[in-house]
Amino acid sequence: MPLPVRGIALPVLAAVCLLASPDVASQIVPPTTSSARISALSASARATRSATDEIVLGGPVDPREYVVGPGDVFTVSVGGGSVSSPPRQTETVVTADGLLVVPEAGTFDAAGRTLAAVAAEARAALRRRYANVPTDVALSVPRRFAVYVSGAVPLPGRQIVTALGRVEDAIAETTGGLNPLELADYATPPRFEVERRVALRNVRVTGRDGSERRVDLYRYYTTGDLEYNPMLADGDAVFVPTFDPVREGISVSGDVERPGYYDWRPDDTAAALVAVAGGLGLEGSGAIVRRTRRAGSQTESVEVPLAEAARLDLAPRDQISVVAAAPQAGYASAIGAVAFPGAYPIVSGETTLDDLVEAAGGLAPDALVRGAYIERTVRSEPEAARAQQLRSPQAPQGDRPAAVSAFDSTATAPGQLSELGLFGRRYYAQEYVSTPRLSIDVPAALRGGGDVVLRDGDRLVVPHDVGAVRVFGQVGAPGYVPFRPGLTAGDYVDLAGGPGPVATTTYTVDARTGLFTAGRETPVEAGDAVFVDRPNTSDSPSIEGLALQEENLRLQAERADQEAARANRQFVVQTITALAAIISPILYFISAQ
Repeated sequence: MPLPVRGIALPVLAAVCLLASPDVASQIVPPTTSSARISALSASARATRSATDEIVLGGPVDPREYVVGPGDVFTVSVGGGSVSSPPRQTETVVTADGLLVVPEAGTFDAAGRTLAAVAAEARAALRRRYANVPTDVALSVPRRFAVYVSGAVPLPGRQIVTALGRVEDAIAETTGGLNPLELADYATPPRFEVERRVALRNVRVTGRDGSERRVDLYRYYTTGDLEYNPMLADGDAVFVPTFDPVREGISVSGDVERPGYYDWRPDDTAAALVAVAGGLGLEGSGAIVRRTRRAGSQTESVEVPLAEAARLDLAPRDQISVVAAAPQAGYASAIGAVAFPGAYPIVSGETTLDDLVEAAGGLAPDALVRGAYIERTVRSEPEAARAQQLRSPQAPQGDRPAAVSAFDSTATAPGQLSELGLFGRRYYAQEYVSTPRLSIDVPAALRGGGDVVLRDGDRLVVPHDVGAVRVFGQVGAPGYVPFRPGLTAGDYVDLAGGPGPVATTTYTVDARTGLFTAGRETPVEAGDAVFVDRPNTSDSPSIEGLALQEENLRLQAERADQEAARANRQFVVQTITALAAIISPILYFISAQ
């Protein structure tokens, strides 16, 4: 039976169009942090990309470095020297086969040679031809050529750059002129699931002859050294790879400007990673670099002075920690309702909260003192370098410390939380990741109730008193309600439109501690919030499915226990009945005697 060609033509065409769509990958593959960022940049690049013929130079061309190629425009000047006799100037272009044709002077091999060599040969020929008049040859317009950019970029494909273009320029062409740094994320800790991130430290440039260079573009951004942003040649192919920060990355922590998770390079050393992470200012300070590495079932650490870190090689999943010679020096921040928000130098363990507030110019007039708190996010070594790895379910058990000096959620494997339910485990993880506050009475300290000693990385948060209470959740008109002393949580819910159709418990959220207190009669203070809950459901279908599955397993286990108990009771009854049937005749016989 012949196929209905007309009937299938339209569906086939639709399928082809779908597969050709640049967003089809996001419909099939779950987006990661990098893929979402690249998709957003792709849309931005399409909107802002413009085709311009203007060539922007960063300064004079260095004749010793510039390599001539087809399309370069030269200006040939003959004669001149006076106002009445201006020079005769002509333009000549390097031909497609790499030749520079200078009228009346000759033809010269130009492609692949430096500008200094080509210009010197052409000038010598002109002097021989015109012995008594001034002559010159100069590059007037650098050529354009194509390179091919692929990998983790918004708009991969053929890109046009100038002969002065570098690797950064070719990648920027795929982002609509945006900074290629927008593609990368080296600071965010890895998440539980496997994810891929853009690896700017391993950009591969392949020449037409098959030679390959591995470019550390991120090091160019952090050091400004053009060695790490080389110039391109005609027909080069630029590939921007990705990496998994958990399995292929190296973590850098400690006294550096940009701690994070970086992609490993085959030639990596600890000195290179310290430079990438912004530790160049530590040179000569006596800083110590520690490399922690898993070796079989053991974990080994090696420490060297920063001056010797170039001999310390690296491998994927290594951890680098930099400790300055004066580790007590650091910074603490004051944000919110202070006169001059920002970061201020401190001496860790000595500088007090009062010192920080004074450095920040004091509290603002609208400061909500009762809502102030301190966040402490910096951990002592080696915890800080290992915390995120230990949160990952893929981390080998041998990577966990044998003992910890204090309870730390990062040392608790997910399997050890089996006593908690699904939502309990999620709440446990969320609270420990997102609750870095110090458990101290900061408002009392700000009112002169005692000194609070700060550590490097501490952050004082002082909210502004907006004179309103936020009411949200299952209420008729969620939003801000003007604060009035003496009102309760129920009063604010009524002022916000009353409880919603599926409202359950009303909670008051304390401005400083974030603690939830149930009840409509709870007094509300300045800065507090009121939240009205709903029945226990999940916004995520996958989490909802897991919760239902867990509940089904629990019910099955309960039914199994009930069946076992019922079977035991039946066995006991049957046993008693059988014994009674045996004992009754015996007792009757005895009584008859």
